[in-house]
Amino acid sequence: MVFARYLTPAAECGGLGLQCLGVGWQQVTRVRFDGRVIDCYGLMTIVRGAGWFVWGDLPRQRVPVRAPAVFVVFPGVYHAYQPDPGGWAERWVLFDGPSAHTHERLGTLNRDAPVMELQAPLVGMESLFDSLFEAADSSSPHRDVATSSLVHRLLAELLTIKVAAEDGAQIVRYFDEQATGSLSIAEHARQLGMDASALRREMFRATGATPKEYILRARLSLAQRLLLTTDRSVAEIARYVGFSDAAYFTRLFSRRVGQTPREFRKSGRPCGREG
Repeated sequence: MVFARYLTPAAECGGLGLQCLGVGWQQVTRVRFDGRVIDCYGLMTIVRGAGWFVWGDLPRQRVPVRAPAVFVVFPGVYHAYQPDPGGWAERWVLFDGPSAHTHERLGTLNRDAPVMELQAPLVGMESLFDSLFEAADSSSPHRDVATSSLVHRLLAELLTIKVAAEDGAQIVRYFDEQATGSLSIAEHARQLGMDASALRREMFRATGATPKEYILRARLSLAQRLLLTTDRSVAEIARYVGFSDAAYFTRLFSRRVGQTPREFRKSGRPCGREG
């Protein structure tokens, strides 16, 4: 059984960041695939079965693929793949756009390690693929927008799965809990059993930010919530989220959020008094 739809998105949809160019699924029992180079990205999920995948310049290494697994093909890069004699079931999507390059920087799409074998079934991704198949097969005039949104969600789900598989979620939880504390980055690293360099590397892989930047964003996010949900003064909120100097907090908040804390409170909450 085979399902395949190819799309030619409107030029205006380039601003969405990702464009879905094709999507499909098939149960493959035997196929000869001599390899190819395409001019877009491809995300292939193997939900049942096993086989192999090769990519890149010579000499090429054949990498085994066993479900549940995902592999990515990149524009301009040679690739080939084939199921074992027992076959496999695959779901695939072709896409392109500037957001794909962002996902390369974040590690969602890794040219050096395009194959990812998973520890659990691809339930979330399968559900998103089902929605993508439906959207691509629809006669809706907004099909390009709907399919673009679903490709964004597929890549976000893949990134979440990768972070969880690499224990990145544990680091994120730790910093969410410790963001308002006074420990240095080196001290945080010791708490997590690694050196500062390894922490920066793992934190970027998990969040796309350095530990210092993640802490700063977490503090400002908490400050915004407190400004809108409490009557604490700006100085009290500054101290609560980890800033001993309220004036510095106000300058930083203004630069990052675009409003002073008092302006943010006034514009974001329709009633209540200022702190």
